[in-house]
Amino acid sequence: MKRLIPVLTAVLLLVVACGVPGDNTPQTIAAKDVPYKLLAPTAENTTTTQPSAFTATVRVTIYLADADGKLQGVRRLITAPATPAKAVASLLNGPSKEEADRLHSAITTDTKLLGIDGPADGLITLDLSHHLLDITGRQQILALAQLVFTVTSLQSVDRVLFQIDGANVEVPNGDGKLTASPLGGLSYRDLIGE
Repeated sequence: MKRLIPVLTAVLLLVVACGVPGDNTPQTIAAKDVPYKLLAPTAENTTTTQPSAFTATVRVTIYLADADGKLQGVRRLITAPATPAKAVASLLNGPSKEEADRLHSAITTDTKLLGIDGPADGLITLDLSHHLLDITGRQQILALAQLVFTVTSLQSVDRVLFQIDGANVEVPNGDGKLTASPLGGLSYRDLIGE
């Protein structure tokens, strides 16, 4: 038994010495070295999109129209960070139940955000579904103004170009003149409420 203890001790030291070296800092692992099964989503490693009590949120301003056709800013809570896509998504949801008695959206409920390019130097391109053009005249101008004021309320955006189903289009400014140029808040300044 006395001989067995030194042999076991030597074996234990050998096993410990051959182990993985200790490191107190995180190391990057190349994707090719990660087992495929760990990269594929499973029930065990997918993340939930449900907001939790620990989800960071921020407020953005979206613009809805009052009974006089003037735009009013409404604060909305979204998950951080505030992005143009999240602000537009909140706008496309329309007024809340509490807001619906005094505010409405000129944007049709079928309108979808198909893509966003930018912001680059304050310019953003919004690609929306053709449903945005299902309305005409003053309501279409109001819908465009809602989008422009909503995205330009973010610090990174001051001008907007529009695409419909991926194609560049001319849209009316606040005076009803068609333009393919970038639009900003000044383009629709007469539509903003007090």
